[in-house]
Formats: sequence, structure tokens, C-alpha cells
Amino acid sequence: MRWSDDSYTQKAESAGWDNPEKILAVERPDWQLDGACRIAPDAAIFFPSPGDTEALRAAKAMCGGCPVVQECLEYALGNNERYGIWGGKSTRERLLMLRAKRMLEAGEA
Repeated sequence: MRWSDDSYTQKAESAGWDNPEKILAVERPDWQLDGACRIAPDAAIFFPSPGDTEALRAAKAMCGGCPVVQECLEYALGNNERYGIWGGKSTRERLLMLRAKRMLEAGEA
């Protein structure tokens, strides 16, 4: 699960926020509520250790059936998510995508 309402609410309350539910409404993109990752038994599946190809495949398989995989990928690319599997892509894959995009944009200038 990408977002844990309980832990996020606890952090907000400990930071002195009076109404953590408002923070959740602002901070969590709506599409994440529909993500396949919400039903993952353990969020760690989306943060495999380097070289753990089995865990990487498991995370990507879960993303493969996700109805919001494109939104997830766009979010990760737009917010420079550096860790984990987002939108079915590893950190390395996302970096390569961003590099290719920059190269295309530079060629068009």
C-alpha cells in the first residue's frame, strides 16, 4: 500500500496539525485510491533490493493489472520519485525515460 492513512494521520497529528484528514485530501492524488498497490500485502514489494529480480518481477506483475498504471507512472516522472516501482517501471527505467525525453526536447529546440 503506497499510502497508509493511519500512519500518515499519526504523522500529521504529531506535527501539530488539527485536521489531518484535510492533509490527506490534499496530499494523496485520487487515482491512488484505485491502485493495485492498495491491496498489496506488503508495500515493501514495490521497493525490491538491488538485484532481487524475483521481487522486481512480482511488483511489475502487480502493476501490470493496475487500472491506474499510467497515472502512477506520470506521477513518478513528474515528481522525480527516486525509489521503488512506480507505474510498472523501476528507478533505472524511469531515469532512462526522462533522459530520452530530455534528448528529444533538446533536438526539437
